[in-house]
Amino acid sequence: MSKGSATTTSERSAAGITFPEGAYAPGRMQAARSITNILLVDDEPEICQLLSSLLKRTGASCVFAHSLAQARNALVQGAYDAVFVDVNLPDGLGHELFAEVKATMPQARCIAISAMDNERELALEAGADLFIPKPFSREVVFDSIRSLGFKTTGTP
Repeated sequence: MSKGSATTTSERSAAGITFPEGAYAPGRMQAARSITNILLVDDEPEICQLLSSLLKRTGASCVFAHSLAQARNALVQGAYDAVFVDVNLPDGLGHELFAEVKATMPQARCIAISAMDNERELALEAGADLFIPKPFSREVVFDSIRSLGFKTTGTP
């Protein structure tokens, strides 16, 4: 965005992370809290493994789901601090989960991930707390969870 231009639905950080307007943007963080339970929803097991190996450095435990159906099952069985959701899943659109997560776990943060940058606005409008484009680096993942108010002790 150019200097002086109006912000409509989102703000962007230098890392390409997008936040809904006025929510959780860097510099507006609340007191950091621990992130202990994370649901990772992606139809690519490698993405779940990659995110899990990064997020375990924060002391978090991760549960994997590879479809909307599996994610909904996991939501009934556990409580999560954060939910990472791929936008395109084999049985539907990942952003369908955001309202369900917020209804049952209002403190949980929803992070949309997608290789399709055109999914950004739709994911944020559907309730994602932020959007991370694929491919992502560990710095982007850690910056993202910090920006949502989570502690990242033990991370670079």
